[in-house]
Amino acid sequence: MKSQKLKLSDGREVVVDLSKISITEHRSLFNANDKQENEDRLLSRVCGLDLKEFQALPMADWKLITECYFWLVRNPVYDPNSQSASTST
Repeated sequence: MKSQKLKLSDGREVVVDLSKISITEHRSLFNANDKQENEDRLLSRVCGLDLKEFQALPMADWKLITECYFWLVRNPVYDPNSQSASTST
């Protein structure tokens, strides 16, 4: 799975979509010297919001988006039960 739809506290729906960023951009999240605005810009792009909209979100919505992002990163992009999934070890 590479994307997930979320419902924000104001009723809007956003899709957290990993295909909107590169692996280099993802890795930049772990650079302690990077500016907070760069992290916000990356996460706002992943969920289809502009930067100001993203930065104005309530804390609960920011947490929802962030948790969803990292959940997607940790999980496979395919359904292991699908016929096209590899069964080799």
